[in-house]
Amino acid sequence: MKTFLVPTDFSKNAQNALHYAASLASQMNSKLIIVHVVNIIIIPARSGKLVSLTEKTDIPYYLKLNKIADKLRSKKNIDCEVAVIDQYKHGSFQVGLNQFILSNNVDLVIMGTKGATNFLDKMIGTNTFEFIKVTVCPVLVIPSTTHYSNINHIAYVSDFETDETIFLQQLFRFTDSISAQVSILNINNSSHQNGEANEQTLQNLTKELLNVNLIQVNEADTVTSIHKLVQDNQVNVLAVPIHKKDFFEVFFQSSISKELVYNSTLPLLALPEG
Repeated sequence: MKTFLVPTDFSKNAQNALHYAASLASQMNSKLIIVHVVNIIIIPARSGKLVSLTEKTDIPYYLKLNKIADKLRSKKNIDCEVAVIDQYKHGSFQVGLNQFILSNNVDLVIMGTKGATNFLDKMIGTNTFEFIKVTVCPVLVIPSTTHYSNINHIAYVSDFETDETIFLQQLFRFTDSISAQVSILNINNSSHQNGEANEQTLQNLTKELLNVNLIQVNEADTVTSIHKLVQDNQVNVLAVPIHKKDFFEVFFQSSISKELVYNSTLPLLALPEG
């Protein structure tokens, strides 16, 4: 992964995510792009045409972004660029960001979010959560209380009801860059149609790949199992697939998210389908 994108609104949460991203970029020798999305005001001119204030409003944002980038280049010795995205051209924050990602070959988006005692609950309904549901590349969500440490162990959580190849490819593309260990937590659901086939696929996967540990758990024990895995194995990041809206939203809105109090300091790696 060579290019990271960090959206910022210059808040403390965004600033924390930016510092995390800069440290990760330094570890992985990656380029960092800092962007600010401007919600431009469109005003009617006397001629009846709509006129934007883009040029005038972009300048101070570029000055602010460049000041931040200069400090990171000096402190972290990384390649750092800046950009301003005008939301009115795209219709929404999510569309504008995705188009920028595709145009600039971004490999990973790193975003901050509020995080008190339970950052998953706090994340629901925010720009970060809404973007995760439509993102075209992996998103690493950084809680406000998280400080960077080398990523040595990632836990991937899924029910494996459908083909997980595309998500695992993204996961291993990320972990290969940092030689991190991966623990796959397979949530067994009694309603699964292909339980035996999925288990065989996972067993084959762990045989083929190094640094992969497979853990089978019942759905009712998910919270306890994740908690134990994180506590006992010093997991640095929790990764989840977002191929199905129902799984992703149930995961965050059910008792699982409400009970994961420890997760207030654990970054979340969201892996999209396309």
